[in-house]
Amino acid sequence: MARLLPRIDQLAFADLVDKCHDADFAGEFPANGALLEQQRAGRSYWYYRGYAPALDGGPPTRSLKYVGPAGDPDIERRVAAFGSIKADHRARRDLASRLRRAGLPAPLPFDGAVVAALAKTGMFRLRAILVGSTAYQSYGGLLGVKLVAAHYATEDVDVAQDFGVSLALDDQAAPVSEALRAVDPSFVPIEKWSDPGVATGFRNARGFKVEFLTTRRGSPEHGDKAATLPALDVGAQALAFLDFLIREPVRSALLHDAGVAVVVPAPNRFAVHKLIVAARRSELAKSTKDVDQAAALIDAFEATGRQFELREAFEEAWSRGPAWRSSLRAGLSRLPPRIMQIAKSVLPRSATDDE
Repeated sequence: MARLLPRIDQLAFADLVDKCHDADFAGEFPANGALLEQQRAGRSYWYYRGYAPALDGGPPTRSLKYVGPAGDPDIERRVAAFGSIKADHRARRDLASRLRRAGLPAPLPFDGAVVAALAKTGMFRLRAILVGSTAYQSYGGLLGVKLVAAHYATEDVDVAQDFGVSLALDDQAAPVSEALRAVDPSFVPIEKWSDPGVATGFRNARGFKVEFLTTRRGSPEHGDKAATLPALDVGAQALAFLDFLIREPVRSALLHDAGVAVVVPAPNRFAVHKLIVAARRSELAKSTKDVDQAAALIDAFEATGRQFELREAFEEAWSRGPAWRSSLRAGLSRLPPRIMQIAKSVLPRSATDDE
């Protein structure tokens, strides 16, 4: 049974998430610029127009940076407070330290430094999403539970971005390769034999990997081929089922240093996605960890009385067709009996009727 965090620690984590994202906003969008609401493909988005002194002494140069979608409550709050948001490093450091002492997980120092460097490129502002076990570390605070520590282990960092979103954004992150080499100069690009010329990640001398993922494109000929993400200026491996995982992501924080502002998949989608991919992996250790993480999250949703969120994710996945249903059934069959009963209680009626 998942152990609930004390209410005071739940509130502290929520406060840290807000403060980390506020600090990023204040750093990205100083008060000497202006926020503008613009239309893109029939939708409204906030952009920041900034000014930088010209190197030759001429008039300042203007830049336009993506802020976020209009209507997002967190974005709207920060837009309304533009110019008055404070980046209080000491308050964030104290909160992060308190939460680590309370038993919430922190990434290993190197892993945390890598994610912090990626965050500084602006990629999470540009709707990139931290996925995998590094993202999983942030779910205890979001859900208000202590998750099993053994499920946090990872030897890589995975970042995803929807291909269509990357194509549409009128902005670009700072160079990823430079950010990573500032952490460890031994990072080099990774190219897959099946997609020569497109680097889909970076590996250092110890074998630690940072990999980029994207959604499969519509045309069958694209399949799972690598693609270039314009907003991040990196290559990415296209994966099936990823669009489900990264839809409607949430803001969170990793407990590295004074906290690192990140964007992660919604935990209910993460749990269901893990069951789907576990059934399709050939590597037993990774498949087992997928099931273990899904089981821990399902248990957490039940312990906090939020089973309806699981139901929503299961219903969407189940409605996507036979291949999805087959993988879900296979993943569900590997859950411990008690967790399987929780999952079955929120499955669509058609799923249990089919048994």
